[in-house]
Amino acid sequence: MKDAILYIKEQIKYFRVAVNLSQYSTKSTSMQNKFGRLWEILDPLVQLAINYIIFGILMHRTAPDGLPPLAWMFLGMGVYTFMQHVITVGSKSVTRQFNLTAKMKFPVSIMPTSSMIGFLTEFSIMVGGGLIIAMFYGYYPSLYWLQFFYYFPLLIIFSLSLSLLCSSIEVVFPDFKFFLNYIFRFLMYGSGVIFDLSHFNVIPKILIQSQLINPFYYLIEGFRDIAFGRAWFWDKGMFNLSFLMITLFLLIIAANTHMKIRDRISDYL
Repeated sequence: MKDAILYIKEQIKYFRVAVNLSQYSTKSTSMQNKFGRLWEILDPLVQLAINYIIFGILMHRTAPDGLPPLAWMFLGMGVYTFMQHVITVGSKSVTRQFNLTAKMKFPVSIMPTSSMIGFLTEFSIMVGGGLIIAMFYGYYPSLYWLQFFYYFPLLIIFSLSLSLLCSSIEVVFPDFKFFLNYIFRFLMYGSGVIFDLSHFNVIPKILIQSQLINPFYYLIEGFRDIAFGRAWFWDKGMFNLSFLMITLFLLIIAANTHMKIRDRISDYL
């Protein structure tokens, strides 16, 4: 627990540094493209358009309970893509930028945080787009939107915890990135991102309900509850506790693993 507290203190103390690193990285990348930062808007919109054409139009996948499928998919893709990018890119950030942290004298633990900040624009476009489309279908802002202040911090903490853990594993075992990519390909279809799992009759209802133990599914459905006013987070009962316990466990393990190897990272690279 002591390592987790130290990790949190470092994120708070060096948050401004993480923001500056993220801005510099984004600016450096955009300068290499003729359209510059316009791609930050175009890329998520193109991704959503392609998935909607394939799954929403050609395969006629619909959202549950008569919800607008485009808004339903935008929200799911926005939350999932954010987690995927934060974790996969963050897992590489320590090995790729270790030399920079050694020269600048700030803790290497802020590198996944710096990577995460860069994906907030994409997240805002996808989730914001989903909320706007939902309003066109009559799902206007309500008290349920206040749940954003519950789900968003949990989304950040969970994503960063897993990102930090994966970055430590990748330092020791570089091939881990391939397994991580395979895992996210499976989660894309197994966490209710673009398919309503209740439509598959071969899956028992008890297994679909137990999906709330899956942190990815829990967060995705949570943001959909915000938009469509389906339920309050406390209605999920013990699933809230299970998510919090999983996240706390990941944070403690990730911080402990990171602190144990960070003085020896140069030996692995």
